[in-house]
Amino acid sequence: MTKDVRVLSHPDKDDTQLRPRLAAIAAGRAMFGAVDEVELFGAWQAGDRVAGQTLIRAHYDVLYRFFCDKVDPEISADLTQATFESLCDRKEAYRGDASLRTYLFAIGRRKLIDHFRRVTAWGERFEPMEHSVPDRGLSQSMSTLLAGLEQETLVARALRTLPLDDQLILELKEYEDLTFKELALVYNVPQGTVASRTRRARARLATALDELTKLPRSPDSELGAMRTIRDRIRTSGG
Repeated sequence: MTKDVRVLSHPDKDDTQLRPRLAAIAAGRAMFGAVDEVELFGAWQAGDRVAGQTLIRAHYDVLYRFFCDKVDPEISADLTQATFESLCDRKEAYRGDASLRTYLFAIGRRKLIDHFRRVTAWGERFEPMEHSVPDRGLSQSMSTLLAGLEQETLVARALRTLPLDDQLILELKEYEDLTFKELALVYNVPQGTVASRTRRARARLATALDELTKLPRSPDSELGAMRTIRDRIRTSGG
């Protein structure tokens, strides 16, 4: 498998071999399930460049989005690149027992933690379950996405005050629809642990939102707002 992931991450959109496979992905993945991913990944391992392009194009944007509200756009691109490179380096570790997207999120989470251990004052003492990331404000894309949506903007801001792992577990659950089983694979912990961490993260988000608004709210209003954000992301094609 080629290590030239940077080239593959921006393949030629007019590649006639690539179009049918991308069309299948765009059709709601009905024709692109886990078995197809394993087959494509195997073909990529064997040197099929189009298979590699297909997989990267299928997952590049969602992985980039995973990073982009935590770090600058240039760093988001670098971390996305580094995640795909790690996938190449550890290709034998992926056996298809989870979706490739879930596997990429697991690698991406580790890349994000390593990044903050390099750049924050905590250094190697940065703990994703305890420390939030430096507040950069909402990204330009998120600000544009939530224009005119006051409650959703407040929720997005409140999310940024939480410890990194709390942010990620809620975003992966609500924005990306990961199941507890998939989240357990991302965090490498039992499903019961993931469920308890999700409940704790939701409670912390509710508290953070209360501190921002200082106004009465309906129960679980933050979850409704996150689902509205999810719908906006999907409508925008992000």
